[in-house]
Amino acid sequence: MDLKKLSNSVVFCSILVLLASCSYAILSTIVTLAVMNGFGIPVILVGKFVYGWIILFVLVVLIWFVYQRKQPKHAPSTLPLWKRVVTLIITGIVMALVTVCYFLSLGYLPISLAVVLLFQYSWIGVVIESVTGRRLPSRNKVIACVVILIGTILAGGIIGSGLSLAEMNPAGIVLGLLAAFFYALFVHLSGRVSPELAPMNRSFFIATAGMAFVLLFVGTLYGGAAVIEGITNVNALAYSIPLGLFGIAIPIFFLAVGAPKVSTGMATILNSAELPVEVLAAAVIILEPVAALRWVGVIVILMGIALPYILERKITSGLEK
Repeated sequence: MDLKKLSNSVVFCSILVLLASCSYAILSTIVTLAVMNGFGIPVILVGKFVYGWIILFVLVVLIWFVYQRKQPKHAPSTLPLWKRVVTLIITGIVMALVTVCYFLSLGYLPISLAVVLLFQYSWIGVVIESVTGRRLPSRNKVIACVVILIGTILAGGIIGSGLSLAEMNPAGIVLGLLAAFFYALFVHLSGRVSPELAPMNRSFFIATAGMAFVLLFVGTLYGGAAVIEGITNVNALAYSIPLGLFGIAIPIFFLAVGAPKVSTGMATILNSAELPVEVLAAAVIILEPVAALRWVGVIVILMGIALPYILERKITSGLEK
């Protein structure tokens, strides 16, 4: 199998972005189970990043030993070393801010509203692509974003939930929208910083910066005891390791490989698959009752994801120009 040819395939890269989204989707279910069993958010946050970093480190070492001679050669970067380091650090911090802002928003808002706010990244990503590329988004992407937005409202469970204005805390709404912005920005940055590095190495550096930021953030806000507990609490490993695997190792690596070949707008649209998988995981794993209207929203989101490809009638429509 020609790995280089496969990694340049927009179909393959789109699937990787989709799988990254699906791995993110089960995080809220794992977090819910952890909280139900008495673990606080700081412990979960630290455990996710530390053990995600450890998993990535092991993978980097294994891949280096097995494939070091087969790694493709990349053109040397024209950027100075310090600029490359800074962009990797920024990308890692942006990744960490997604989780931090989203977890904090849950302290102010009902879960259904926080989820819907987070999923505004679908259209925010298209805006970022338009601004950085200095061109208007295609009609098909705009249509897809509108369809996904409608599906998100339905699948998020806001309609019929009886939410009051009192529950729409301004701080929570700001944090939820910031999480959406940082998510879209992370998708945009993934794979576009330090392209001369192998995807796994790039992923590892990004995860290292994200972990360092989270440890500093939790240590400053909650104290060093929370950091130590997040690392050493053996009982929390049942949640920390899956969170690290599905919230750090898998999505960062898949986005590092797939995102460079898929436009930012298309990548954020593909990432909208997270909510349908999240609804399904909640229904299957924690037996959460799901109203029929939410399943309708799931179907609408999946239609929105497929629309750009269907309307343009060519799979290369998502290819980064």
